[in-house]
Amino acid sequence: MIDLKSKEDIEKLKIANRIVAEILQVIKEETKPGMTGIDLDEIARREAEKRGVKPAFLGLYGFPAALCVSINEEIVHGVPKDKPIKEGDIVSIDFGVVYDGWYGDAAISYVVGSKISDRKRRLLEGVERALYAGINKCYPGNTVRDIAAAIEGTLKEYRLAPICDYGGHGIGRKPHEDPHVSNCVANAENVKLLPGMVLAIEPMATLGKRANYYRKLKDGWTVVSKEKAIAAHFEHSVAITEDGPIILSKLD
Repeated sequence: MIDLKSKEDIEKLKIANRIVAEILQVIKEETKPGMTGIDLDEIARREAEKRGVKPAFLGLYGFPAALCVSINEEIVHGVPKDKPIKEGDIVSIDFGVVYDGWYGDAAISYVVGSKISDRKRRLLEGVERALYAGINKCYPGNTVRDIAAAIEGTLKEYRLAPICDYGGHGIGRKPHEDPHVSNCVANAENVKLLPGMVLAIEPMATLGKRANYYRKLKDGWTVVSKEKAIAAHFEHSVAITEDGPIILSKLD
């Protein structure tokens, strides 16, 4: 069942998601070679406490950390580790908070330091552009399948391998609501978009040759490329209105 949000609800969600965006930016700015995923998780907890909000993922379905930290070939749901991050690594961080009973959720990927290859640049640019291609389909009357087609098409333009089994979702009073928002047309629901829907849209892809080619680590959470191909993941929470999409998790 899809829960449609009022204008007042969307304002609360905007506050929650702006806090997430602020915290992600702080983590990105503070990431340095030699730090670990556990260090980044501690920054996320510190910044959430400073803002008086609760980290949404800590304990959710048993997840052991506040922040998902996925490095290089790790695609999504990475459990923070004590392994040092190196110059040139691609770090993907996914974070959520609960503000006044409303959930915020967003993710970014970035290179650590100033060294970046053309392939990694193509990966980051392609996945982020896929995110905005999906957002640009968030108009009433379109469908979730239209979002998936825009995302998948953009990823293929950039010669990237989409991850189809993981994707976006509704968000509101719960961290994961209907509908599921796939990154691939074959998996996508033909659900019509309506004003008041709020969706977390989150494309993820690798530099590998095969789409949807992954496995889980023994920690039961971290999803990695079977080809050991470097991955990226971007996410925004988006409100659908009569006038089109409003990105809730974007800093001005």
